[in-house]
Amino acid sequence: MRRPPFLLTASVVLLLPLVSAAPLSAGVTEVQLKLPLRPKLAVSGRERISLAPFIVASQLSERKDASRFRDLDLDMEFRRFLGKQLARRTKMSVVTMPGDVKLPTTNLKELGESGEFWRGLGARTNSDILLSGIVDFRVEDRSGYKSEEYVSRIDGRTYFRQVLVEATGFIFEVTITAFDGKTGAKLFQETFKDTKEKPRRAADEMAGLFENLFSLENQLLGLFVVREREANRYVFD
Repeated sequence: MRRPPFLLTASVVLLLPLVSAAPLSAGVTEVQLKLPLRPKLAVSGRERISLAPFIVASQLSERKDASRFRDLDLDMEFRRFLGKQLARRTKMSVVTMPGDVKLPTTNLKELGESGEFWRGLGARTNSDILLSGIVDFRVEDRSGYKSEEYVSRIDGRTYFRQVLVEATGFIFEVTITAFDGKTGAKLFQETFKDTKEKPRRAADEMAGLFENLFSLENQLLGLFVVREREANRYVFD
C-alpha cells in the first residue's frame, strides 16, 4: 500500500545525519540537519544539454563602462564556465553548440516565446535541453571618503577625519532560460546575481568576474542536481 506523501517526507528527514546538537533548555535540544533541495529541472531521461548564445546586456545599452569590455566575450566566458561545471559535476552530457547559431531576438521575453526556433535548434544539435538567457557584468568605482577616528598626538583627544578609501565593485547577473529540445517549450527561467567588492581601485576585471561566477556555482548547478541546505530543528524530550 502506498504511504501518504507526508509520511515519505518524514522518513527522509529522520534518516538525515545530524550535523550538531546543542541543548537550549530542559527538555529541548536544537539540532542542525542537512536537508536535500530538489533541482529546478528533473533531468532523468533528458541528459543531453547544449548552451546556446546568451544576450549580453552591456551591448544593448549606452552604459559608460560598456567600452571597457570590448575585449571580454562575456557570453563565451560564461558558457565555457557553466559547460565545464555541468560536465564535471553532473551526469549530463554537454553537446557542443555550432558556432554559426544566432539568436532570433535580443529581447528576453521574445526569446522565451520563440518555440519554433528552439525546436529547430534542438533537432539540429540532438539536445534534450537548451539553455540561453541574458548575462551582465559591471565594474563600479566605489571609492569615497569615510569618517575615521584618530587620537591626537598633541592633546591625546579623539577626533574624526575624512579618509579616502579606494574600492572596486564587481556585479554579475544572469537570467537562465531552459528550453525543451524536442518541443521548444520554455521549461523555467531563473535569475542569479552576485556582488563583490575589492579594497582598491581598478582591480583586475577578469579576476572579479570569476570570483562572481565561483560564488554562484552551487546555485547554478542546483538547477539540475540535488543540493543540501542546513536548517535548524528542535527536538523535545
